[in-house]
Amino acid sequence: MTKIHLNFAYVLATAKERERLARRYDRLNRTEQYLEKAATSLHKVGNRRLTGVRVRRHFVHRPDPPTVEVSDRALPPPDQRPPATRLLKSGLALRFYLIALCAAQMRTRRGQPGNELPLLPEAGGVGWVDLVAVPAEPEMSGRYAASRASKKQRQIQSALKTLSSPGVQLVHLPNRNKRYKTYEGFRLLDEGGVRALGDPVPYVIPPKDAKTFALPTGLFSNGWIHLLEDAELAFLMMLAEATAPDRQGEWVKITSEERLLHYGIGRDAYAAHKTLSAFGLVKVHADEGRHGDGKVMDYNKGAQPQLHALKLEPDGFEEPAFDVMKDYLEPFKNRPAS
Repeated sequence: MTKIHLNFAYVLATAKERERLARRYDRLNRTEQYLEKAATSLHKVGNRRLTGVRVRRHFVHRPDPPTVEVSDRALPPPDQRPPATRLLKSGLALRFYLIALCAAQMRTRRGQPGNELPLLPEAGGVGWVDLVAVPAEPEMSGRYAASRASKKQRQIQSALKTLSSPGVQLVHLPNRNKRYKTYEGFRLLDEGGVRALGDPVPYVIPPKDAKTFALPTGLFSNGWIHLLEDAELAFLMMLAEATAPDRQGEWVKITSEERLLHYGIGRDAYAAHKTLSAFGLVKVHADEGRHGDGKVMDYNKGAQPQLHALKLEPDGFEEPAFDVMKDYLEPFKNRPAS
């Protein structure tokens, strides 16, 4: 994206958006030092070369609509959303589960993957804390000292607590009732999560005939998984599912009814297409009858909104996430909100 377009993006942003993007720029810079280690550590977990990370569709798409009235102001309750959107704003949970799926497919060709990786690395080895890139500064003052690794460990434990909770059930904790090492040796559960009847299903590497969509490997190898926000990840997965080879084609229009009832995605999360387009991960053919903020021109005069046409851009994930994001976010650093 050229400097002209970047400055234009700044001008179009609202005061609230500028403030949010300024904070994101700061977070981006604090995360930079962890990105390379996370990518390198992931490659040490398994040696299988993937063309994509396959995810079962029921992780993002709910075939049956909710039994309650929903709208952009009243989203479906968590128990009537697909698992992916139950995890929005749950800290590290969504991205950690996706990283765990990628790691499982890198080390296992078929069947149920094991998990011998410790949370904290042992001498010369790799631990789960090495696979995540999150800002975590050590604390060596006050009553308790905490290393960077131990702080990341607590974030992973919090994610596993969410993923194993009764309303989610995407992870099984064999040591749940033990006082120590409660989260060690966790096992993945099927992407469908909690079931209305019966026990949760163990995760199995998807066979060829499974109903899946593929996430680009660059999402993991080039740092995007660590830097994208939950809403952006949910939008990408919705688009990947909707444009899977046996679905609607590479360009798709998603109605508000479909995104609300079947994907559990509200208007705010849907707006993620704006940053994803700026990052080169999504192409958008926008309705020409809308303002820059998405509102319909002449709506009060009877003008009807038209759906955006959307397309996933796999090549965009081959670019380093940090460099792309820094170029886009830099105009917002140290800039006043209004």
